[in-house]
Amino acid sequence: MSRLSIRLSNWKCIVFSAAMAAVFVLLGGGANAQAAPTARCVPDAGQNPGCSASTTYPTISAAVGAASAGDIVVVGPGTYNESVTIGIPLFFLGAQAGKDARHGRNNPTQESIVDASGQGNGDAFLVMANYVVIDGFTIQGGTKGICAAGIYWNGGEYTQILNNIIQNNAAGIYQRLPPSTSTLIEHNLFKTNNEGVAGPIDLPVTGAGYGIVGGLSSGVAINENAFSGNKTAAIYIHSGAGGGTITNNTSENDGSFVILNNCRFTQFSHNQGKNFGTLGPGAMVADAAVEIGGGSGNIEVSGNVLEGGKAPITNGIAFSTKLGGAPSRYCKITNNRIERFPGNGIVAETLSGAGTLYDSSISGNKIKDNGLHGIFIEEATSNNSGISSFDNEVEGNHVCDCQDDTSGSGTANTANTWLNSNGNLSSATGLCTRGRKRDHDSR
Repeated sequence: MSRLSIRLSNWKCIVFSAAMAAVFVLLGGGANAQAAPTARCVPDAGQNPGCSASTTYPTISAAVGAASAGDIVVVGPGTYNESVTIGIPLFFLGAQAGKDARHGRNNPTQESIVDASGQGNGDAFLVMANYVVIDGFTIQGGTKGICAAGIYWNGGEYTQILNNIIQNNAAGIYQRLPPSTSTLIEHNLFKTNNEGVAGPIDLPVTGAGYGIVGGLSSGVAINENAFSGNKTAAIYIHSGAGGGTITNNTSENDGSFVILNNCRFTQFSHNQGKNFGTLGPGAMVADAAVEIGGGSGNIEVSGNVLEGGKAPITNGIAFSTKLGGAPSRYCKITNNRIERFPGNGIVAETLSGAGTLYDSSISGNKIKDNGLHGIFIEEATSNNSGISSFDNEVEGNHVCDCQDDTSGSGTANTANTWLNSNGNLSSATGLCTRGRKRDHDSR
């Protein structure tokens, strides 16, 4: 069996499901109207077994230009200095299609490298269509222009970005408009995307340093990716209509792990990250590994491990004044482990007397060895109220384990409720109790 046949067989098992095939039938106008997809081949040195002369092209862009909706563009190992614009539904298979980019992809000679350095609009892939799959490439050099990215993605639905090494761009993926359904970003490695400019069309700041930047909405999953050395943030979501998930990712030596600005019903769960802020300030100076603000609501941050930060990333989780806008509401910060930040483990900040959080909960977290406070709710003339803090284990934080500077009719005359948490030092007294076990610890 030829190498091409093997690739297509393996790939179909992973991506080309019956559901996708049915979608293309619909796009073609019915079962009798949609022809079988054609494999368009791009060899690295004029040879790619399984390809005919009539379907072999010197560049990826040439293959795209000849393709019909639903075709498969198969790209051999090599370096392709081009910027590829995708205006119809297509599937792109690099030499490493189906191979998780987080592990064992250390030989550039085995990669299909799309390098946009100095090319076209400055993006390696410009996605302007629905039903696009990009699988198994190294994507780099997206640094030219005001919104440069490895993949510039203009709101395509049913899109999958799988198994790619995305490096040395201004942003790894820039989502110009948030896709609204059935989009998957999985098993990619985003590293050192610190060159060029990733804004300012929809960003409050300009500059580079993002793994993923853009919107997030219902049905979008950012799952099981690795981020490393992205100076501003591994992930910055600046708007979210609701329902997106960010799960089981890793971050090391990034600026922030995630910045959520004006997001709704977004879940950030079961991610692991360490050594935040080690490269110094990025384009947007956040102050936490997980930064939430700008009127976000119904955010769930659960089951994450966050370890170690350096200025400007001084906090583990912050409801932040840096993002502006209204305070956040109906948020759940649950069952996270937060250690060794120079500032606070979890903080609700204030700006000009106004708080950043209300009607939310902080529960089941393990917070220790931070430079200031474990849990800190700052004084506010409005908001920073209606917060329930319970079942947390807070210890070894250098100033105070549990601190609430608000005033009201809640626990210890604060504006909030504190219940059943461990903590050696509290201000006001009685927020957390020294040596007390949480109820479920005794079961």
